[in-house]
Amino acid sequence: MNVIFFVFIFFYPLFMAVYWMTGALIFFNRRERNRSKPPKLDHYPHVSILVPCHNEQNCIHDAIRQLAANRYPSFDIIAINDGSTDNTGKILKSLSEEFEQLKVVTLTKNYGKAMALNAGVLASKADYIMCIDADALLDKDALFWMIKHFIDSPRVAAVTGNPRVINKTSLLSRIQIGEFSAIVGMVKRTQRNIGRLFTISGVTACFRKSALHDVGYWSAETVTEDIDISWKLQLRYWDIRYEPKALTWILVPETLQSLWKQRLRWAQGGFEASIKFGKEIFQWKNRRMWVVNLEYWVSVLWCYAITFTIICWVATHTVPEAYWPDALIVATLIPKWTGVALAVVCLAQFSIGLLLDGLYERRGLLRYLFWAIWYPAFYWLLSAATTVIAVPKGLIKMGKTRHAVWISPGRKLLYAPLRIRETRHQSEHRQFFWRLVPNTKKYAELMVTFISWSLWVYLITPLISLGLWFAGGYLFKKEMLSPGSVETFTTALNYGSVIVTMWLLTAAWIIWNSRRYGRRNRRNSKAPVVTTKQVCESTKLTPESVDCLRSNKETYLHFDDDDHPIIDHNVKQLNQRKVAANL
Repeated sequence: MNVIFFVFIFFYPLFMAVYWMTGALIFFNRRERNRSKPPKLDHYPHVSILVPCHNEQNCIHDAIRQLAANRYPSFDIIAINDGSTDNTGKILKSLSEEFEQLKVVTLTKNYGKAMALNAGVLASKADYIMCIDADALLDKDALFWMIKHFIDSPRVAAVTGNPRVINKTSLLSRIQIGEFSAIVGMVKRTQRNIGRLFTISGVTACFRKSALHDVGYWSAETVTEDIDISWKLQLRYWDIRYEPKALTWILVPETLQSLWKQRLRWAQGGFEASIKFGKEIFQWKNRRMWVVNLEYWVSVLWCYAITFTIICWVATHTVPEAYWPDALIVATLIPKWTGVALAVVCLAQFSIGLLLDGLYERRGLLRYLFWAIWYPAFYWLLSAATTVIAVPKGLIKMGKTRHAVWISPGRKLLYAPLRIRETRHQSEHRQFFWRLVPNTKKYAELMVTFISWSLWVYLITPLISLGLWFAGGYLFKKEMLSPGSVETFTTALNYGSVIVTMWLLTAAWIIWNSRRYGRRNRRNSKAPVVTTKQVCESTKLTPESVDCLRSNKETYLHFDDDDHPIIDHNVKQLNQRKVAANL
């Protein structure tokens, strides 16, 4: 049993690292390398940018100003105030008077992000819907890169962008820089090669409205609307694409509590989607989703295996030997040569990811490789813990939630918004958010830095020793290569052969898949368009109500028991309904 667990725990992250590195490099060579300037389009279709907001008074002002400065020639902004209890509504009202292209839809209570997006689509006249979080900053050229995919193929339903971390001064944020490059970015590049993505990035994605209408828009009961809509679209044979040049600058959690809540929600959302669409996925016609689903479930098994190993280690040192079976003995969790091998592959993965995404940063990202040493030790344990808890939590709550609402943002981000600064020495995306580090935090971070250097020494020393040993074995074969050392040398070569074989097989499979499914030319077919009549049929609204919703600068909405939208045409009518509800 120890051998089975060792092989699975060791080879799963090793294989996935090789898999992701191979896919990312192939994607970069085929779709990313020779593109520098935003594409020039034959025409520029109108785009509605939806910004769902709930208690975002600290950052909504800067986000809207950044969107208003977008270089795309034809767009409007629809901010959906989802029952905010702070000053978000007042700020949006003031901004709507300042910017002609901004209109505000106010929901009378907190319905959740999915319902807020559904309300925003109703207020849009455009055929393309750009969705971005209220605490994110969309790059001014991002829409050019995204819309090109829709024009090139009418089967493209969504294009997800490339989230880039803007708060880079705390330990957690530095680790997440590497994660978004070496994990998130590389996974999406690889999955794009096989034609199916596990999920779009909820913080930044552009949709074709007719595709959203085809699948019934966003599901209100799921905690991660981005995973749910991704699977719904792809099971209806719509394509989802990843565009690394469509940049969005985001704020990541900087406290353990907020990071835990975020990752627990992600883990629960993945489980809900896999269970919800389980029967459909295993049909032969949906076989292209098998790889994505298999990858998810194997990762879940790996998380449980890691957790079980930790439990066995604790029991080994606490339970008397007579009561604990020998097959479950785990003497130590300190990585030996296998840990060093995994660390080397992990560093190679982070190096490639940081180099690829560093092309979109003024100073590059390779300098953050130093903090990648914490990723296996910290984030693997975090991922395992959140997954182990999310699976039973998802089972318990499945089917019992009507609206997966969001609460006031729990991320206690250590920053203060500033007015736009006109300075030559700051890159554009740094003109909006800034982080203030209290002096008490600096001493803690100094200690963490010292520990990081110690971990690097622990990792590099055996690597240097191993390299010198191989060099000596090659130069002085007769003097150094004893039977034991020959066996070690052979084992190392065998593991190297396994890695190279996995690399070649993965590359061959990705290339075959792209040729097998990339031959179909759908560019000459016509994309569907959603009519006002279709919108009225699905929402039970009259054409006059839909026109009113789309033309007004400020609208109030609520939903009935069947989640059909009802328009409160003015504040007086809204207040009357609230009073009646309280009585």
